[in-house]
Amino acid sequence: MVLASDYRSVSLSLLDSEGMLSRDDCINSGTRAPALSQALSGDVALPSNPQAGHEVLLIDRGNAALTWVDPRTCQPLRQLAVGTGFAANPHDVVSLGANKAYVTRYERNNAPTPALEDFDEGNDLLIIDPSVPKILGRIDLLGTSPDPSVLPRADQALLAEGRVYVSLNALSPSFQSGSMGRVVIIDPGSDTVVGYVDIPGKKNCSTMTYLASTKTLWVSCAGVFSDGAQQANYSGLVAIDLGASPPAIKGVVDASAFGGRILLGKSAIFSEQEIFAITAGDFSGSPPDQFWTLGLSSSQATRLFEASESFVLGASLADLQRKRIFLTDGTASAPRIHIYDASTPGTVREVSSFNPGPSLGLPARDISRY
Repeated sequence: MVLASDYRSVSLSLLDSEGMLSRDDCINSGTRAPALSQALSGDVALPSNPQAGHEVLLIDRGNAALTWVDPRTCQPLRQLAVGTGFAANPHDVVSLGANKAYVTRYERNNAPTPALEDFDEGNDLLIIDPSVPKILGRIDLLGTSPDPSVLPRADQALLAEGRVYVSLNALSPSFQSGSMGRVVIIDPGSDTVVGYVDIPGKKNCSTMTYLASTKTLWVSCAGVFSDGAQQANYSGLVAIDLGASPPAIKGVVDASAFGGRILLGKSAIFSEQEIFAITAGDFSGSPPDQFWTLGLSSSQATRLFEASESFVLGASLADLQRKRIFLTDGTASAPRIHIYDASTPGTVREVSSFNPGPSLGLPARDISRY
């Protein structure tokens, strides 16, 4: 599924198993079917991984709500408010089965009520039953920050090897400072924090990809914008070995390998030697966003694509079976999904591209499986 948005309006399109457009404008921010208590805002995200039952799930950050959609009919099925009285800013949902999921809530509530079961504190993972839907509980993450001066700001969540791994942006309330990266480990059986992996030298760590074949969790860190010219020093890709006990870092690719540009968006990874990542351009527009490939042991990446603008390449997605990469290009004048063939080792080439939302023409921002 592909999310297109100009941050005022949003539209979701569905792709088939070949990555081609199968349903244009499946649902958009103007939808007000009976099943929806509120329309979608312009600030909507996709979950990082598929949900139980392969329903489409939209994470409405602006309204702090989750909306489940039937991919066959594009009709809304259920909607759940997860703000519990404050601007919770949900960032991701990780499915643990048909009747349980975790929601990463990015913000804190500065004035929570004393009630124990209103779940309005924030800084947490909200526990929900998606089938009803309803809120079941929460896992407090406030004490998991690597530095007490910053908030956890739980971003992405991923289930691997029987544990849930949650990336922390670890940023201050004002976003003007950040601490070192950290990934928190949750036991979904007891709904408790059981450990963490620190990422020294990197900040603002967010998107994650898991390769089960090597039990490697890849984490992308962007650095903190307020660090200015030093931001790139804290940006990079980090490989964490989940086969080790406890999990430990086994490799780091610094931003210097990508021409000193910071990493943003979702990376597509086939193996330790087949890594595909997006770097952000400059606010001046020069350089623009770029798409790169390299191996974990490489010191210099190879540039595959350069966008016409900055901050338009939002996400890449790996098709492990067909050895293809899908790259979202949110250039307003020509929104595209670029498709790359990586089936021949050492040779990656763009084989096609298409507009994923021709009816509305909104810029393509995100792509994810459902």
